[in-house]
Amino acid sequence: MQNIKCVIFDMDGVMFDTERLASQIWLQILDKYHLEPKKEFLDGIKGRNIADSKMIFDSIYGSKIDFLELKELRNKMLERTLRLEGVPIKKGLVECLAFLKNKKKIIAIASSSSKQMILDNLNDTNLISYFDLIVSGEDFKQSKPNPEIFSNVATHFNLKPNECLVIEDSKAGVEAALNANMQIIWIPDLVRFQVDKNVIELNNLLEVIDVFRS
Repeated sequence: MQNIKCVIFDMDGVMFDTERLASQIWLQILDKYHLEPKKEFLDGIKGRNIADSKMIFDSIYGSKIDFLELKELRNKMLERTLRLEGVPIKKGLVECLAFLKNKKKIIAIASSSSKQMILDNLNDTNLISYFDLIVSGEDFKQSKPNPEIFSNVATHFNLKPNECLVIEDSKAGVEAALNANMQIIWIPDLVRFQVDKNVIELNNLLEVIDVFRS
């Protein structure tokens, strides 16, 4: 990791334990609309932007029910819960960010969540000062696994892809990092899957510190 100049974090499922909560809310919404909870929907939308999520929803449930309406309801329910109960921080996040900042690494977020959700979560956890750049799925037409969101970070800082390390949990996110030719740490959250042999698998963010020290 000696050549790494920039570390790019996904947010949901990596920094904050929000994927679990979002899935629980989706189950409530599907039940409200008398829709069967399908694994290919609940797992398939992880790491995807709203356009791709809509295509996945429509392919499974049809287009008679407006996915955008359901997504807006999910966002409001998730936002309300996070603001009332607090944002659940993943193990080792604060220590990892402090270590990277001390090592003078560039730190960025590249998340499919909305920019406002990212900012609200960072402000509520007092972590926003650690980040040099925040990009969201709203900034790009293509969703992960398209590498655009990660490549944009490298371009912004005039870095080569192999000078960037991505920390991801979702299949779409890992594939996007591979497609961007960046180094990858995978910390599984709710869904496990087969990964490329070059992907480093860890249990939590504390272990990221060990990787940099080794």
